Amino acid sequence: MDGWPVSAEELFLAELRERLFAHFVGGCWRVPLAERHLPVLPGKEAPGAGGAATGLGQIVCAGAEDIARARALLGGDCAAHEAFRAALAERAGVLETLRQVEGGPVAPEGFAVPDALPALPGPGGVWVLLSAAGMPPQDLAALLIAGARAGGMIWKPAPRAAASAHLLMEALGPLAGGRLAMVQGDHATGGLLAGAGALIWASPAPPPPDLPTPMFSLRPRATGRR
Repeated sequence: MDGWPVSAEELFLAELRERLFAHFVGGCWRVPLAERHLPVLPGKEAPGAGGAATGLGQIVCAGAEDIARARALLGGDCAAHEAFRAALAERAGVLETLRQVEGGPVAPEGFAVPDALPALPGPGGVWVLLSAAGMPPQDLAALLIAGARAGGMIWKPAPRAAASAHLLMEALGPLAGGRLAMVQGDHATGGLLAGAGALIWASPAPPPPDLPTPMFSLRPRATGRR
């Protein structure tokens, strides 16, 4: 690993090509059942790239079988909110680096562990979260924790935010007791997933017209770029 500083950020990025293939389902990382790959490109120069914006790796876009498996394996008992906060705080530095590489927005004060959680409406059963690359990770973390505590959530992040999404799920997933799942994919995957539960749309833009009407929508708070 010549040329790579020895830090948690660079080590995580170095492993992304292997990490990004996996989906988080049933409380652990699993090999996807589908085989459709999609390259993930950073928005900025990746550490160790030698001046080039090289690819971070590839995701495997979930298919109908992956979504059915994720839904079937949701359930269990999740940890207290403070445990989620501690896990996120431990990874804050790596998360900020990943967002800088992805070129995504961050809060002006940097990553902040969510304190208040959004109030999800009514008994949603299984929640489905589709999020855009323009969503700050702290907003997504709050939604994921709220979804876990409300009974269960399946998340499909935007491909451009696949790396930071992987890290968020690495922090939160093991504490959710099986109540959080993450599948990677593109808009076609989102269309398949939208009918698997109560839809949450998290994006600066309105949902595409070919998706069902979301039960809950979230726009990003004021953000900046570093």
